[in-house]
Amino acid sequence: MNFPRITSFTHSRVESGDPKLGSQLGFTLIELMISMTLGLMLLLVISTVFVSSRQSFREQEDNARIQESGRFALEIIGRSLKQAGHVEVPFDDFKVAFEGIAISGTNGGAGVADTLTLQQEGAVGDQDCEGMNVTVAGSIIQNFFNLDAVNAELQCQGVISVPPAVPAVPAGAPIGNVLLENVEDLQIVYGIDTDADQSVDRYVATAADWNQVLTARVCVQIRSDKINIVPAGTNYLDCNDTSIANAADRRLRRTFTATFNLRNRINFLP
Repeated sequence: MNFPRITSFTHSRVESGDPKLGSQLGFTLIELMISMTLGLMLLLVISTVFVSSRQSFREQEDNARIQESGRFALEIIGRSLKQAGHVEVPFDDFKVAFEGIAISGTNGGAGVADTLTLQQEGAVGDQDCEGMNVTVAGSIIQNFFNLDAVNAELQCQGVISVPPAVPAVPAGAPIGNVLLENVEDLQIVYGIDTDADQSVDRYVATAADWNQVLTARVCVQIRSDKINIVPAGTNYLDCNDTSIANAADRRLRRTFTATFNLRNRINFLP
């Protein structure tokens, strides 16, 4: 039996001009490599700007916190200095001089923080630096400021003594209430009046006669809570106005200084 021959015929839709199966174009390898390179460069620029902005933000944030801490430390110490030697004025009598030790302190020496002890007479309701209230009129409030160098903490120990008892000036550095963290140094110099004209003649690190002290210049050194804030090799000024190389932790450091008058040492006499 003879079968009819089937002639093979292939019709190309491409050749017929059908656009659905027309020739397709793509990226060459070189074009892909150039595109990837440009993308990586753009990503690098964006990353650099982000890291720089983030570092600048961290530095500004920590600087603001340091400023706040410095003001707080000087405010707390300054308030107690201004009240040192205060005596309550009775309604039926004249004001008398404070009989306790209004101000005293220790000089820590090179690289060691100073201490400061302040006393005043308190009225009922007054508080010491630890928040304890005076319950008996005429009690003596004593605030002892010191620095825990190990933990970088500014501390204050408050003592309230009911008369006739008078609180003894601390001989060491007792642990008190933590007022502020990240405080690395506390330095105090005293303005003394040597000729009794109620004017400061010179400043000394410690006074031979504490009754001559009219002012106190307080300096605190505050550090940032975070590390790796400033570039390596950055210097800062300490409380002695000496340029010091920053530590390996690269914390931001600032010093704050203020001078306070002992208001109750001025009697307004010529």
